[in-house]
Amino acid sequence: MLAKEAGVSSRYYKLRDAGVPEKQAEAQAEVMADTFIYNMDKLVTTDAMNARFNEQDSRMDARFKEQDAHFDVRFAELRGEMNLQRWILAAVAASTVVPALNSVFNWA
Repeated sequence: MLAKEAGVSSRYYKLRDAGVPEKQAEAQAEVMADTFIYNMDKLVTTDAMNARFNEQDSRMDARFKEQDAHFDVRFAELRGEMNLQRWILAAVAASTVVPALNSVFNWA
């Protein structure tokens, strides 16, 4: 409360010295002090912001780990499908290219 009273009195004197009538200067100084104190209570501190950022970082890290695990599973599935397609392509090539080469070069 002393801070408020000190803020009121300093603002009051500044307003009064600037030519504002005494009652008006006193009222304005009190309103400014109340507004300042109200806004200070609503002000976010560095510690509060750091806590929120750390909370957000941990949520994002968890989400990225979840996505990484999902991608690892999906890429493993795709690797298996690609290996199967390679073997199928090799079989098709062997069944069509070898007879074609045999007929061109008259092997055996």
